[in-house]
Amino acid sequence: MGTDMDNNKYKKIFYIIMLLYIICITGTAMAVFILSGSTLITTICALGMMTLCIISYIMHIADDIYISGIIIKLSELMDVLLFIDEQEIFPSNEDSVLSKLQNKVIKLSRVLKNKNRLEEQEHENIKRLVSDISHQLKTPIANLKMYSSFLSDETLDVGKQREYIDIICMTVERLNFLSENIIKVSRLESGVINLNMQRQSLNETLLKAVKDIYVKAQKKGIEIQYYEKDKIELNHDRNWTAEAVFNFLDNAVKYGTKGNTIYLSVQKLGIFAEVSVRDENDIIPYEERNNVFMRFYRGKNSNRQEGLGIGLYLSREIIVKQGGYTILRASESGNVFSIMLYIEKN
Repeated sequence: MGTDMDNNKYKKIFYIIMLLYIICITGTAMAVFILSGSTLITTICALGMMTLCIISYIMHIADDIYISGIIIKLSELMDVLLFIDEQEIFPSNEDSVLSKLQNKVIKLSRVLKNKNRLEEQEHENIKRLVSDISHQLKTPIANLKMYSSFLSDETLDVGKQREYIDIICMTVERLNFLSENIIKVSRLESGVINLNMQRQSLNETLLKAVKDIYVKAQKKGIEIQYYEKDKIELNHDRNWTAEAVFNFLDNAVKYGTKGNTIYLSVQKLGIFAEVSVRDENDIIPYEERNNVFMRFYRGKNSNRQEGLGIGLYLSREIIVKQGGYTILRASESGNVFSIMLYIEKN
């Protein structure tokens, strides 16, 4: 409605201007005739002024067509932003205001497109996480319900009661372990946890991880040998990096057997520090090596051991958050999990 009123107002002003043109032409012609007394001079003057009036009208129409075309193109440019497209409406090689405006709009469109892609990816990650969690919870909850119902049987002997209670306790521990690790993963992925990056000894961080796993390895009859090929200081979060190394050691202990040895070493490799955990367990097949770092992934040979498939995934996320990466390769007697962290110059 407002646009129609503006158009009507504009037309009224235009008609008034044209009327003034006509009045000026008529008045000028009459003045020339009175002053000169010549009909020919008066006619030539009137024709000249009428020609100027016609040219002005034609220029008005041309300007109106040009402006209408610009408005249509600007509308199309807004569609680029609306539909998050990158179509060029104006020539991009021209150094004009409209070309510069188009570049800004296309840049904004790219930002919005990238933001939408990240939101879709985050939405898919949440859906996958909820699906994975529900899958992991299904079995232990079913076990709790089943063995709890068994315990309600009054005729059950003491031995069976003890067995079912032990199973329930193990299931509760499994649920507790699952919830703690899911919280760690979610907090790390969502950015709730800010890594405390400090320049400190990587060697001491590794000793912290060894200390945490030592008792478990000892109980299983597995030896851990630690080799310091270099003394290294670099920017890293001590607690989270120790957690990542611990998960690698814990994985080696979990799938190891009595008498095995786990070799933990640290050394400089160019601009990187390499922390490697070499075990003597069954070699992970080549086709599974990329998958072991996926959340909740468990290999074909892992069914005989309790696990949730979170530890290695969490380790990789911790290292990636610190600008590093993880590698898994086979050795002659087992597997080698390596962590690569960038060594900044002093």
